[in-house]
Amino acid sequence: MPTKTQREREAEQRKAKLDRIREQVDDGSLVIRQMTDAERARFDKKRGKREETGKRRDRRSRTASRPLPPARRS
Repeated sequence: MPTKTQREREAEQRKAKLDRIREQVDDGSLVIRQMTDAERARFDKKRGKREETGKRRDRRSRTASRPLPPARRS
Protein backbone atom coordinates (compact mmCIF):
# COMPACT_ATOMS: atom_id res chain seq x y z
CA MET A 1 0.00 0.00 0.00
CA PRO A 2 1.51 3.37 -0.98
CA THR A 3 2.26 5.92 1.72
CA LYS A 4 -0.21 8.72 2.22
CA THR A 5 0.56 12.26 1.17
CA GLN A 6 0.85 15.03 3.73
CA ARG A 7 -2.53 16.37 2.64
CA GLU A 8 -4.17 12.98 3.17
CA ARG A 9 -2.62 12.64 6.64
CA GLU A 10 -3.79 16.13 7.59
CA ALA A 11 -7.31 15.40 6.33
CA GLU A 12 -7.36 12.21 8.38
CA GLN A 13 -6.20 14.07 11.51
CA ARG A 14 -8.82 16.78 10.98
CA LYS A 15 -11.55 14.19 10.60
CA ALA A 16 -10.42 12.45 13.80
CA LYS A 17 -10.51 15.77 15.69
CA LEU A 18 -14.00 16.58 14.41
CA ASP A 19 -15.20 13.10 15.31
CA ARG A 20 -13.82 13.56 18.83
CA ILE A 21 -15.59 16.94 19.14
CA ARG A 22 -18.87 15.35 18.02
CA GLU A 23 -18.45 12.59 20.63
CA GLN A 24 -17.79 15.17 23.37
CA VAL A 25 -20.84 17.20 22.36
CA ASP A 26 -23.01 14.07 22.30
CA ASP A 27 -21.94 12.94 25.77
CA GLY A 28 -22.23 16.46 27.19
CA SER A 29 -18.58 17.02 28.15
CA LEU A 30 -18.28 19.82 25.58
CA VAL A 31 -20.77 22.61 24.96
CA ILE A 32 -20.64 24.76 21.84
CA ARG A 33 -22.50 28.01 22.32
CA GLN A 34 -23.29 31.08 20.25
CA MET A 35 -21.29 34.24 20.84
CA THR A 36 -23.04 36.89 22.88
CA ASP A 37 -23.68 40.29 21.31
CA ALA A 38 -21.01 41.80 23.59
CA GLU A 39 -18.42 39.22 22.48
CA ARG A 40 -19.32 39.71 18.84
CA ALA A 41 -18.95 43.50 19.15
CA ARG A 42 -15.59 43.14 20.92
CA PHE A 43 -14.11 40.78 18.33
CA ASP A 44 -15.58 42.66 15.35
CA LYS A 45 -13.86 45.78 16.65
CA LYS A 46 -10.50 43.98 16.66
CA ARG A 47 -11.13 42.52 13.22
CA GLY A 48 -11.91 45.99 11.86
CA LYS A 49 -8.63 47.35 13.18
CA ARG A 50 -6.69 44.54 11.50
CA GLU A 51 -8.44 45.10 8.20
CA GLU A 52 -7.78 48.85 8.33
CA THR A 53 -4.06 48.42 8.91
CA GLY A 54 -3.75 45.44 6.60
CA LYS A 55 -2.10 43.43 9.36
CA ARG A 56 -2.82 39.78 9.81
CA ARG A 57 -2.00 37.61 12.73
CA ASP A 58 0.99 35.53 11.77
CA ARG A 59 2.40 32.72 13.87
CA ARG A 60 5.69 32.61 12.04
CA SER A 61 8.60 34.62 13.30
CA ARG A 62 9.31 37.74 11.32
CA THR A 63 12.93 37.96 12.43
CA ALA A 64 15.61 36.77 10.09
CA SER A 65 17.32 33.53 10.92
CA ARG A 66 20.66 33.61 12.67
CA PRO A 67 23.49 34.31 10.20
CA LEU A 68 25.87 31.52 9.34
CA PRO A 69 29.45 31.71 10.66
CA PRO A 70 32.09 32.66 8.12
CA ALA A 71 33.39 29.78 6.02
CA ARG A 72 36.87 28.46 6.84
CA ARG A 73 39.53 29.02 4.27
CA SER A 74 42.02 26.26 3.76
